[in-house]
Amino acid sequence: MIPVLIFYLVKRFKLNTSLSKSKIEVRKIASRVKAFLFGIAVISSLAFTKDKSEVLTYHVIKNDAIIGTININKTVLDNSVIYSSESQIKAKFLITFNVATKEKAVFKNGVLVYSSIFRTINSKTKTNNEIVFENGQYLLQTSENSQSLNFNKITQNLVTLYFNEPNGASSVFCDNLRTMVKIIPLGDCKYKVELSSGAFNIFHYQNGKCIKIEAVSNLYNVTLIPLVS
Repeated sequence: MIPVLIFYLVKRFKLNTSLSKSKIEVRKIASRVKAFLFGIAVISSLAFTKDKSEVLTYHVIKNDAIIGTININKTVLDNSVIYSSESQIKAKFLITFNVATKEKAVFKNGVLVYSSIFRTINSKTKTNNEIVFENGQYLLQTSENSQSLNFNKITQNLVTLYFNEPNGASSVFCDNLRTMVKIIPLGDCKYKVELSSGAFNIFHYQNGKCIKIEAVSNLYNVTLIPLVS
């Protein structure tokens, strides 16, 4: 499968008569191939390594009605932690929106080394990107281009807050916004995470575990409640 993919990429760029453009495009595709191979390696390790897993399911509630679910899996493999999540949300404003999202985040020795987001709205792809930590820097890979992100080593992203209290962290990486966002302690084991355009989440904890999330913006106000098994 992998040799066929590489052959296709090489053949594609033989058709480009501009050498300079080809070099730029080859660099972009090479980065995408590296990210793809990294993802394959992670999946392979999950298949053949004994692991410790934890699964959380959150109900998304609006006006006392369940409008969606979020399933998050946390897998510990030796010195790595892999988070993968899937969500299905049906929201109605002027029209009905069906939002489906798949996300993955891989931490190695406490540092984020890979993350991906794939999101569709009413079956149309809206977000499809990957972030890879390579040679001491983070690279954002999309279907259009590749660009570096000016961050130091990331030790927490938003999905980690679904499992554990921030423990004094003043900021956290938001993969969707591709930036660090503030964490503001509110007391009583509550923390406000400021997002863009006035949107924010408030995480509630008990004994270090998340028991509720309030998600607020100008367009919506929902509550996420974890199911207790």
